Amino acid sequence: MRNGGDCVHQDDMRGILEEILASDLLIFSFPLYCYGMPAPLKALIDRTLPLSSMAMRKAGERYEHVEQADFSHLRYLMICGCGFPKGLQNFEPAVAQFRLCFPRNRTVLTVPESPMFNAPEAAVVTEPRLELVRQAGRQYAQTGEVDAELIEAIGSPMIPEEQYAAIVNGGMAK
Repeated sequence: MRNGGDCVHQDDMRGILEEILASDLLIFSFPLYCYGMPAPLKALIDRTLPLSSMAMRKAGERYEHVEQADFSHLRYLMICGCGFPKGLQNFEPAVAQFRLCFPRNRTVLTVPESPMFNAPEAAVVTEPRLELVRQAGRQYAQTGEVDAELIEAIGSPMIPEEQYAAIVNGGMAK
């Protein structure tokens, strides 16, 4: 839809938008691709534009579209894993985009070194991390939030970054 017109795409997006509005929580769980969300997820978010009008308002230092529906009940949860260690400048672009798209009622979990979860020999470090993720899930289900310390623990490296990079690169850690 554009300015109240009909969408040029003849698909089931209108029904998806209705389901979004009827939801309490939207969970976006995705792998980090080129420092951002995968293109199909970004396309889905782009297709939610009909939920906003073309009118805009100033929100802090930026402008945003004015909603055409009440989103105040919606909560947003981002869970993003990637093959990088928790180095600077890896998750930041995806997190920034998510925060801009969903400025209220959002929680962000980043999980570095995610390929380790597929390596049985890494269970000594992945099992405790999975327990932290389970704890975050229980906490979120009970309170709608996750403690900042728990978010930080989940987003921290499971092994030293240099050791992880050496393993990924096929070498042995020094």
